[in-house]
Amino acid sequence: MEVKLQGLTPLSLAGSRPQPSGSADLRQAAEGFESLFLNQLLKSGRAGLPGDDLLGSAGVDTARDMLDMELARSSAGRAGLGIADAIERQFAPLVKGRPE
Repeated sequence: MEVKLQGLTPLSLAGSRPQPSGSADLRQAAEGFESLFLNQLLKSGRAGLPGDDLLGSAGVDTARDMLDMELARSSAGRAGLGIADAIERQFAPLVKGRPE
């Protein structure tokens, strides 16, 4: 039995998720990944700090985590790391409706 995979891209083989419809969706996904990366970077950096602060509590930890998430979200695509740009370049050929 011969199986033909014509018209399928690596993204369509990955699962039932639809492909991004355009370059704006791809950019949003790339910046989301960069935001996730920056959040993990901030979280790891804070974990390396010695000891607890004077006001250490669950509320302070939650507020710090929320601050880190917002910093990562607002910095994604603007921090100059180039992660979002690299992801966008790599997956641009697979996105429909990409401007040439």
